[in-house]
Amino acid sequence: MEVNKVRQYINITNNCNANCEFCCMWSDSSKHTFMDFNTFKSIVDSKDLPFELQLEGGEPLLHKDMYLFMEYARSTGRCTKIIILTNGILLGKHLKRIVEFHKCYDIPVVIKVSFNYWLYKIDNESLNKIKDEVLAIEFIEGVDILLNVRLRHEDEHIKDMIYEMGLENISNIFYLQSYGKYEEETEYDKPVIVQNIDDWFIYACDGTCFGKDLIARSDYERTLK
Repeated sequence: MEVNKVRQYINITNNCNANCEFCCMWSDSSKHTFMDFNTFKSIVDSKDLPFELQLEGGEPLLHKDMYLFMEYARSTGRCTKIIILTNGILLGKHLKRIVEFHKCYDIPVVIKVSFNYWLYKIDNESLNKIKDEVLAIEFIEGVDILLNVRLRHEDEHIKDMIYEMGLENISNIFYLQSYGKYEEETEYDKPVIVQNIDDWFIYACDGTCFGKDLIARSDYERTLK
């Protein structure tokens, strides 16, 4: 009998090194809420089914305990996949350790790297760096890099860049969504998560659960320091 799959979307910090002007989580470099281990543990322990873990932010690679969280998820024996949602700025410094984690515990790890006009503005070599990181793990089975490409309506050139670099096969390309700092931008749609799992839950960086309500979590994250 097939076992139901659950995914835990856990925002482990609202601190971020990108300060994107459209951030759906109201994260930036002035925020300083970092989830503590006991809060993370209580979230993981709240369900007794096999689960996939998605670590979000802010920028999760800024959290000093991110690998401790991954270790604990692995230790439950129920974690079937770990997903890290990152802006990619620090990925080059972490990629080797992420690969070593996978090899040690044989848990699939998916690194979802955001790419958009703002990150390109910060570093116009950012897409080249992502391509280098993709090539670095090309033959490592069980560790994958995917691109989450967020576009404004005027950003077709970014899509062209993705295709020119041969990265379209690992890219999810979609438009920005009207929540978070873009909540007043009515030309964009409200958020929708398309799932390939049976159940899922989202958490703010202080551990508050919002079920499946992305907008409620975003509004709440705005209030956190």
